[in-house]
Amino acid sequence: MNSPLITLHDVSARYGQRRILDHISLAIAPNEMVILRGPNGGGKTTLLRLIAGLIAPETGHISRRPDLRLGYLPQYRSIDRDFPVSVRQTVMGGLLEGRRLWQRPDTHHKARAAALMDRLHLTPLADRPIAGLSGGQWQRVLLARALASDPDILLLDEPDTHLDTPSRHDLYTFIQNECNRCAIIMVSHDKDVATLFPTARVIVIENGRTTGPTL
Repeated sequence: MNSPLITLHDVSARYGQRRILDHISLAIAPNEMVILRGPNGGGKTTLLRLIAGLIAPETGHISRRPDLRLGYLPQYRSIDRDFPVSVRQTVMGGLLEGRRLWQRPDTHHKARAAALMDRLHLTPLADRPIAGLSGGQWQRVLLARALASDPDILLLDEPDTHLDTPSRHDLYTFIQNECNRCAIIMVSHDKDVATLFPTARVIVIENGRTTGPTL
């Protein structure tokens, strides 16, 4: 078995006085698909933010493979779209993840961003301000941005939100293809999603605890 990309060792997390995650241990292998289920407020988003390095654990520690690249698609409702940038600029922003301030995206990275916009049917929208996008278009922009850095792990927090049935089908097909390139951890409330990914590991998070295989 390949060495894990990232391992959480007995990790807990707290917001204010409330403990959100309580002694979680979890390892993610290369090219693995993990689906996180559970009620709202159970700790799914907090777990993704811990993995992404956006928050630090209260207790325990996290081991990451050296030079690990992560792509993160946050929840739709957590993003302010009033900032005056275009679709192209938003996707290109994903190229800056993990790069030094003085480094600029090279030709290879720019070509990858253009290819992602094409694959996600965003090229005709490239110069459109993000404020004018529909919910489904915005989700595709965020997915392209998360993939632009060619991540080892792709973190998707409810990527199927605000998508109609055909768009949701296209998204799941795209994610299935990406499993050949990177590990994916996806939060979803779609009850049927696990049947579309029969090899996925399903982990339920409720009241800060996990049920299901975590290692």
